[in-house]
Amino acid sequence: ARMLGPAGMFNTGTNLLFELMKVNCNIKEARNVPSVDPLLPIKYREPRRNGMRWQAPWGKHNPPTTHRGNSKNVAKAWGKGITQTDFFPVVLIKDPYSWMGSQCRHKYTAFWGHDENHCPNLIRWRVKDKDETAFVRVKYALEWAQYESLLDMWNKWYEEWDEQTFPHLTTRFEDLLFHGEEVTRAACDCVGGEFTNNFKYVEGSAKPQLTVHKGSNGLVKAMLQYGDPSKRLTGFSDRDRTYASKNMDMELMNKYAYVPPILPAS
Repeated sequence: ARMLGPAGMFNTGTNLLFELMKVNCNIKEARNVPSVDPLLPIKYREPRRNGMRWQAPWGKHNPPTTHRGNSKNVAKAWGKGITQTDFFPVVLIKDPYSWMGSQCRHKYTAFWGHDENHCPNLIRWRVKDKDETAFVRVKYALEWAQYESLLDMWNKWYEEWDEQTFPHLTTRFEDLLFHGEEVTRAACDCVGGEFTNNFKYVEGSAKPQLTVHKGSNGLVKAMLQYGDPSKRLTGFSDRDRTYASKNMDMELMNKYAYVPPILPAS
């Protein structure tokens, strides 16, 4: 049975995508699929039995190469009983500068040296005599991964998705936020779903107010945050910006039409 749902790095709008797809797209034959696991709590079952899933069955934040496939990882939430090759992922990507700011506010299972006044801290602020990156360790379902910096984490995670050959759609978080109807219609079309004639948007935060999501942006606040270019570089030191300009994956930046900021005057 066809089904669709989000994948994406932390803080890229995966919950927003699910909430929009859930109420605006319908795969007819999903109605005939028996409940995946009647013993699961209701919040882990398809609320409308319309083929719209909360996340990729291997776990939406997990790298696909090491986690996708029923013999690899089955996500605890919404993963049981799913044939993973039946699932069509919509991969969310966010401007890396804005994304690093989001990570500073909500780090999830990524760990690196930083504090409220020094973040993203790509170049360790305490080390003055040389440029030394702040390594990042990330806990995924099956493994720990280490990256040179928060920027390196963004590069590697999306480079891996770009190499995948199975069907998927990658869309920018910014397009989902500002053009939600067009993005969700395109995703719905990809799986032959029926799109609503009465598009509904999600007010408030798309995330349940669990501890890890506390303080998440609602719709209006998110639009103000991501529609204001002056907020893009909040927290970046000049050394962070110089490092980012030299180490950014420009192929990804160009592919998704993200424009690097102008470097600070030296």
